Amino acid sequence: MNRKQMKWLFVLVGALVLLAACQAETELPPATLLIPTSIVPANVDTGGGQSTLPAPVTLTPVPTTIAETQPTATAVSATTTPIPPSSTPAAATTYRIAFVEDNDVLNVRSGAGVANGIVGELAPGVAGVSITGNGDLVSGSTWVPVTDGKVTGWVNGRFLTEVIPSAQFCADQAVLDLLAQLKTAVEQKDNVLLAQLIHPERGLRIRVNWWNPEVLLNGDARATLFTGSTSYDWGVHDGSGEPFVGSFSSEILPMLQEDLLRATEMRCNDILAGPTAGFVQLPEGYDALNYYSLYRPAADESGFDWGTWVVGVERWNGRYYLSYLVHFEWEI
Repeated sequence: MNRKQMKWLFVLVGALVLLAACQAETELPPATLLIPTSIVPANVDTGGGQSTLPAPVTLTPVPTTIAETQPTATAVSATTTPIPPSSTPAAATTYRIAFVEDNDVLNVRSGAGVANGIVGELAPGVAGVSITGNGDLVSGSTWVPVTDGKVTGWVNGRFLTEVIPSAQFCADQAVLDLLAQLKTAVEQKDNVLLAQLIHPERGLRIRVNWWNPEVLLNGDARATLFTGSTSYDWGVHDGSGEPFVGSFSSEILPMLQEDLLRATEMRCNDILAGPTAGFVQLPEGYDALNYYSLYRPAADESGFDWGTWVVGVERWNGRYYLSYLVHFEWEI
């Protein structure tokens, strides 16, 4: 081979090499474009990610899935949240000051009993009082530690009554059952049954007319009301002003038989009454409790011969008790 042929041979080989190099460069881009396609799925499956990967695009579906499941969990939580308060009613129990006249106060003392100093006072009818611990029995009365958020100390538990909303009280069948038992006790003159309806310590307060003095019957006195001969001062008779003195069985029982057992109308937290020249109202401090009025209308056209018993009911330690009886009739 002469020099000329060798020259052309080298030119041909160089051209072939150059052509091959160009072909290799044009084939690389397809291979390079395939790399992201294979890498991105691999990173999504493992949860890992490089700083060069388009993480926001890859993670976009994840929040969508979470957001769809979150409302269900939130709804269940919202449904179950209110349950604890209803399952623990004692935590929400509050009390109101009762049986304290408008011109008086309930003294709050540093300890149980009147021998302790006064640290504050609670006005008649004040609500929102909480009992903060166990009580102590002093001279026949249970004293309890209380607070209203401002004053903290001890008070005589007889002047507290549990706060029960009127609508709740009036709809409670247990209250109606208590009234039915009262009627049964009166009708049958059942000392044992009547005693069971009265709290042994808190007792039953009775007034003949709202303006007459209060007679408190508790302890052993409850057991013989229909048969006992103990005389009480019930005040005075309306009109004549004559002393009203006698036993429960001789003075109160006849009025219960006449106006309670023969009552044809009953209303919750409202006093039913006929015509009268007197006021129809509860004694001071009594309106802190819920009550029922049982009304016997007059039998004649005059309308004056009517009678009403107002029965105060309170709940103490989860049970309803008779708290007071107030009699109303036509007044001159």
